[in-house]
Amino acid sequence: MSYTVEKIDAQKALADLTAYQYALVYGISGIFFGRTADCGELDWEECLEARFFDENKELHVYEEDGIQCAVKVTGTMDEDCLVKKYVLQERYFGRGSCLCVCEHLRYDEDGQTLVALTRLTGIAQEVM
Repeated sequence: MSYTVEKIDAQKALADLTAYQYALVYGISGIFFGRTADCGELDWEECLEARFFDENKELHVYEEDGIQCAVKVTGTMDEDCLVKKYVLQERYFGRGSCLCVCEHLRYDEDGQTLVALTRLTGIAQEVM
């Protein structure tokens, strides 16, 4: 397994968002997608879900039963990963042309492959 999943205190996690290069934040009044350094002060009361990410880690912030929760995924891209690029809508072109996603694979007892975890890894300028 080339990744670890750790449930962490949301308030502590939110205090160090500069550790991540990119942000995808879903709020009641809109979506922020781009560099974490450009997202400014976030209104967490309005936030529905957020992902802060770079090539090696992702912080997923969400609400569960009225409580803000956070999960940190740390991983490396190795032979058990599929890296995919999804073309972004035209309105996001100033930030890049595609969203990079890593699918970490696992094998069951029959040897069949399944996607065990999907995490965001970056924003690329070109589709390859």
